[in-house]
Amino acid sequence: MSFLSRIHRKARPVLLFLVVMLGIVGSILVEKRLIRQFSTSVSSLYQDRLLPATGLFQLNDLMHEKRQLLAGFLAAPTPAGRRETYTQLAGRNVQIDSILERHQATYLVADENQQLRAFQAHLRHYNALEKELLTAPVPASRAQAAAAQQFARIHADLRHLNAIQQRVGEELSHNSRVTEGQATLLSNLTIALLLAFTFAIQYALLSDRHPLVPRVMQKFRLN
Repeated sequence: MSFLSRIHRKARPVLLFLVVMLGIVGSILVEKRLIRQFSTSVSSLYQDRLLPATGLFQLNDLMHEKRQLLAGFLAAPTPAGRRETYTQLAGRNVQIDSILERHQATYLVADENQQLRAFQAHLRHYNALEKELLTAPVPASRAQAAAAQQFARIHADLRHLNAIQQRVGEELSHNSRVTEGQATLLSNLTIALLLAFTFAIQYALLSDRHPLVPRVMQKFRLN
């Protein structure tokens, strides 16, 4: 019976060690997963929100430049001015297509994708009206009014896209803060678990040795 008791006392620290080590390994795995989630959120904030938001501002500036170039030509149409305006507008269109291509390569939520398609449809219509106004011998007032209407729709599309960018960016930022808080809490729990394990092992070893009981009394109790 004394032999079994000694085995039981010696096994307690080992069992405590195994339990705590399993807990630590589990917490490390969970913490790594949280860190990966945090890194993904931060990367998405930059790649899918910050860069596209910058592109939206560039699109807005380019559309205003196109509008001013067209208005300048319509105010005083000349053959030379037509060629110059056409070249300038073609350059702006290349820049717009490049920005849209980069924007479509990012992660887009459902309403963002829908709004982007609406923007592209309005842009195609505006470009067609723009070309009509450039090539017509006498620009029609109907085409000018339609172009102004499409420009207003494009401006509204960009405003809505920017609002979606801000909303989704705030959600990603909130998720990043939550994940960071969870990782910090898990690290603190791991430290607390290590401290508890240290005190438990120390207590188990001291209990096994009976330091406060004389050696003669220990033998007497065992017998």
